[in-house]
Parts: sequence; structure tokens; C-alpha cells
Amino acid sequence: MKGHRATIVLLLFAVGLGVWLWLDRDKVTEGERQRRENNVFSAWRREDVSRLEIAHEGETLVLERDAKADKPWRMTSPREERVDQAAAERLMTTLEFAVVVRKVGDASGAGESATLGFDAPRATGAVTMGPLVFRFTLGGASPRPEGSGYLRVDDGTPFVASRELTDALLASSDTYRDRTVIPYLSLELARFEVKHPGGGFVVERRDERSFEIEGLGVSASRSALDKVWGALAEMRAEAFPKDADADRLTAQPTLTIAMAPKEAGKPRGELVVGEACPGHPNDVVVLRRAPTRVAACAPRGAIDALRAIEPSALVDKKPFSFRHDEIEELRLEAVGRLDAGEGGAAESAAPRAIEVARRGAGFHQREPEDRELTADEADAVSELLSLVELGAADEVARGAGAPFTAVARARVHAGKHDETVEVGAFPPPAHVEPPGGSALDGSARADGRVVLRRVRDDARLVVTPALARRLVPRASTVRPRAILGETRRVARVVLRCGTPQELADSGAGLKLVEPAGYETDGSIVQLVDGLVRGKALAWVADADDGSFGLAARGAPDDAAGPCRVVLTFADGNAPATVRFGAPGEGGVYGTVDGHPEVFVAPVALHELAKRVYVSHAALRVPPEEIESVKVIAQGRPVPARDPAALRDAAGGLFADRAASLGSSDVGAVDVEIQIARAEGGPPKRVVCAAPRTTATGVWRRCATASVKATFDVASAHVDAFLASAPGSDAGARDSGAHARSQDGADPHAH
Repeated sequence: MKGHRATIVLLLFAVGLGVWLWLDRDKVTEGERQRRENNVFSAWRREDVSRLEIAHEGETLVLERDAKADKPWRMTSPREERVDQAAAERLMTTLEFAVVVRKVGDASGAGESATLGFDAPRATGAVTMGPLVFRFTLGGASPRPEGSGYLRVDDGTPFVASRELTDALLASSDTYRDRTVIPYLSLELARFEVKHPGGGFVVERRDERSFEIEGLGVSASRSALDKVWGALAEMRAEAFPKDADADRLTAQPTLTIAMAPKEAGKPRGELVVGEACPGHPNDVVVLRRAPTRVAACAPRGAIDALRAIEPSALVDKKPFSFRHDEIEELRLEAVGRLDAGEGGAAESAAPRAIEVARRGAGFHQREPEDRELTADEADAVSELLSLVELGAADEVARGAGAPFTAVARARVHAGKHDETVEVGAFPPPAHVEPPGGSALDGSARADGRVVLRRVRDDARLVVTPALARRLVPRASTVRPRAILGETRRVARVVLRCGTPQELADSGAGLKLVEPAGYETDGSIVQLVDGLVRGKALAWVADADDGSFGLAARGAPDDAAGPCRVVLTFADGNAPATVRFGAPGEGGVYGTVDGHPEVFVAPVALHELAKRVYVSHAALRVPPEEIESVKVIAQGRPVPARDPAALRDAAGGLFADRAASLGSSDVGAVDVEIQIARAEGGPPKRVVCAAPRTTATGVWRRCATASVKATFDVASAHVDAFLASAPGSDAGARDSGAHARSQDGADPHAH
């Protein structure tokens, strides 16, 4: 019985305590008061704050929220509308952490008024926290600190409040208005329309992911629509004009926006754009007429961006709407005959279907055999998806349900969505007469392009064969991108890409043996590394159909033929010949002898193959070996200048490339540089022609008699010798030489 009595006593005590707390909930507890001894508000129950009222300058701001349901803030006065939640939360934080700056009448407040301005307050208000209500009055300005003000909470003793709190209490209600002008997000729209005197556009939702362009009957580009939605997002209110001004300045709209939500029963949105906003020359008036009225000053740039969009600019020219990193599965399958004339895919070698799916950071292959792809194979698939995403049609037309004959089909899967593209016939091989016409039914076209059918909108995309080849199954679809993938040491390099050259490694690195008598440029290692360990941009065809500019099999290997590089290895086995063909697909087509597949090499690799590997340092002399430097320009000595600067210029006289071999004749000499060596002997004489300007810079053709070659040197390296002593006019003379000798020749052309 004793135990029951104890339990009953504890229960009664708990109930009594709860009743006491409930009855006392509208009072500040002693604990709250102690914790917030120096705060403006002696208690702050953030989760209970449900109403804030501030009256000043003839308007009353009221912000309310359902605190129990943790609802967002809304404005109920001076107007009913949404609130900028971030601004409301900043205000609540300012109130919560506001502190008493100082007591009224302390030493720093000498000369304060006896009334403190409370007889004509600048602002009054109240904060409601459940049953607890704090009322406050903001009086006059305090002399110290600057911007502060006198404040009284309830009937408490007046004190000085900070400038931050004073400014917050005096802020206009516009500070807390929602800055969003557009009533609906793009995800909520069934139809979006922009009209202006010069035109406009309309898009209608096709499904949950895409829109169709009214009048064109094809899908709108996802990236193009992102620009539209981005312009709408920028249409946030910078300020709020008076209603009368908004009506007057939008009476003759310069642009109208109509929005139809996809949810049944929701009202349409309508906005009109007018003239410049009063006091805001970079903004224009935007009046939202529906579903609720809002007048705003919005950035002119966002409106101009919408006005500049034409329907044709919205057309989706890509086979798929997904980004490459969104695609989870890819299936390529042949549905017709694929041969060497159709995508360079030899039907006997290419699988009828290839299907891969992402697995972790790599890919798993389902067809033609079930296996995990290696890291290098997965890299090839990732690059393929990137290239497909980058590819775009030259033309897009409405299919209107017309028949289409496909030779292949490509399907991608992302999330819950699939998209399929059908591939029409490829142009015939180069030796076959092309058919006539430019049909969109999937048959071969006379212009050499290929037609795709985008199944989701029945659009016909006219694309290059390069893009179409990526959408058919090939034996090289998942081939690693390594060009040779060799680990053997290269012992000899034979170059037939312009100037015939041969380099051999006898233990001290690759050196020129043909032509003989030249120092070797060390950049040859970049070419070798690019071929034996570097990657192609992509493998693009299983066989050469004659359209890649590569040498035909059995053609004579003469110097005038297509560019080729032969590598032999230290073990003496299986040399490799890499051939380069025509430019295309962002690089240069290439192939490896003994293998039919065609790859695209980086342009830089092809440039290395064409380079003359004579040392680019043939003209320079190390500064420490120089006794003196003399410069003659247009037959006249250049006035003496700092010897150290001239030595540095001579040490930096590197060529960009060797232009020709066998002769050191540069033509008419514009500048002669004579370099005397510290150890004696004949001086080194470097001669340079006048500068010439090309698309790649300003260049001079230079040479020295000791090397039977000419070099292209950046004119700035030679100009360093022409800067005369202070007060001279050499710079102007050299500028005149530039002007007299401009031409269109490119020193990098071969």
C-alpha cells in the first residue's frame, strides 16, 4: 500500500506541475530571464513564434505562420501575399539575438532627451510566441552608437538598441515580399507561351520530361529550354513599383507570357512586360495579372533573353535528350543489312547487337556476350556516349507518320525512361554512284548524309555519317582507345609526312639519321609516346570505305602519299605503321596497317607526325658562353643597350619549328644578330626576314649558316634584340616593318 501511495503522490505532483506550467506559459520563466539577461527580449521560444506585427510610416506589416504545423510565413498586411522566407527568417534571427547596447543615461549617452521620442514613436509592434506576447516601441534616434535607437519592451526600462535592430524595425514591407514573379515552375506547366511584336514561341508538354514546339511538331531541346527557364528564374523583383505606375507602364505590353499549369483546376498564369521601371533604368515593369496580381521591377536582361528566342532555336537537334552521364543502358542493334558501305561496318565482323549497362564506375556487357568490360573498354563506352551527346543534326523535320526504312536501331535507358532512334541507310562506298534525291524515309541520300528517325516525336534528323556510325553496332564499339598499346622500346622511327626523316636509338635516345648532320629536337618522344601509349579520340569504323582519306591498300608508299609513321622495336619483331588520313570528327582519321579499323587521332598527334625534328635550339647560344652581341636592322647598327639583356635575348632565341631543310636562305634579311663567343672563334651569325602576321601569331623566318635549315621564330624573340637605348625610336621602326610585311602565310603549314 505504501508503494501505491508513493506512486499516487508522484503522479499528483506531475499533474500539478503540468497544470502550473500550463497556467504560467504566458509568463517569462526565471530560467529564461537569467539566460537572456542582456537580450532585448527576455524570452524567445522560436518554435512558438507565430505572429509579428510592426507598424511605422502609415503601414502595418503583419507576418503570420502556423507554428504548430511548422508552416511557412505569409504576409497578411498591408497585403495578402507570399513572403520571402529567407528575409522573414533573417528578421526573426535579428529579433532573437538582439541585445541591449547600453542603458539609457549612462556616461556614453550624455545629452539624451528626456522623452527619448516615445511620445511620437517611429515604430510599434508585437511578437507573439504562443500565449506569450511582447510589445515594443521604437523611439527616437540615439546619438551613440551611430544608427542606434531608443527601444522599450512592454513597460520595461528604455534602452538603446543596435543599428541592425533599428533598421530591421524600420524596413519597408517590400523587404519581406516574395521576389518570385513567375507563378509556376517548369515542372508544373502544360503549356508555355511568349508573344511580342516581333514574334515569340509556344511549347506544349509532350510527356513528363519533354515539350513540343507548336507549329513545328518536333521536340524542344532540353538545353534550349533550360535557357528559357533560366531567364524566368532571373525575373525576380528588384523593387516593387506603385500599382498605378505598373498599370500605366504595361498598358501596351512589349512582351506577354502565358502559362497553363498541367494540374486540372489550377488557374492560368499571365504576365505582361512594359516600359522601364521608375528609378530603376536597368529594370522593366513586369505585371503578373494572374493567378494573383504582383507588380515588380525585373531585370531587363532576362526579358531580352526571352525576346531573342525564336522557335527554330528551340528545336532539339540531338538524337537523345539525356546527358551522357544519365544514360544507364545502351543497346545498338542491326535491323537491316550492314556492310562496308553502311557505317564502315563489315557485316561479317560486326555483332548484330551490342548492349551494355552501367555497373558501379564501369559497364557490364549483356550482348553479344555476357561479361564485365575492362576499365579500358568501359572508357571507350563512356567516350562513345559523350560523342553521341555532342552530336547534332544539320536538319530536323517533322515525320508526320511517313514510312521509314531503318538499317539499325539505338536505344538508351535512363531512370524510368527509354528513348529510341532508328538509323537509315548510309551513303554507298566512294566507288559507287550515289542515288539521287534527298529523301527523309531512311533511304540513301545523294548528299552523303544519313537520316535518323527519333521515335519519341517521329522527327527526321539529317546527320553526318560520323554521327550515324556511332549508333550502329560495330566490332570496335567497345574497343579500348589505345592506338598501339605497346610496351616495347621503340628503336627506330620513319616519318613520311612531308619531309622524309628517320630517327634511330643506339642507346642515347632517338637521333636523326636521315637527313644526316642535324641536331635532333627532343619533342620526338612526344610523338612516340602518343602512338605507343596514347589514346585515339575514338574508333569510328570497322573498315575503311574510302571516305576517310587513307591510302588504299597496295598503293605505293611514296613521300607524296598520305602521312604515315613506321615504328620498329628493340626486339626486332612486328613493326607498326600508323597512317593518317583526312581531318574529321574533331581530329584526323587514322589506321594501323594490318588492322582494318579506323580511329580518330588528336590533331596535336598529327601535327607531331608532320614536324621536322631538327633541334629548335639551333639559333641560340647559352648566355654564359656569350662575349658580346651586335644587332643590325635594315642595314644599320642598332644602338647599344644593356649587354646582359642582349645575352638573355640570345639565350632565348628558340624556334617554334624547323621550316625547311637543305638551305639557310631566308630571303631578304631584315635583322642580323652577331654573337661573339667568350672562348673566341668566329661569331655566330643569325639572320631573320621581316615579320609576317598569320592567324597563329607574328613570325620571322630565321637561319644560321652553320645549320642548313630555316626556322620559324616568334617575332617577339627577335624584337627583344631591337629594343634600343632609352630615348630611341626603334620600337616605332619595328612596328612599321610589321605593317609592311603582313601576309596570310602560316608558319605551321607544310
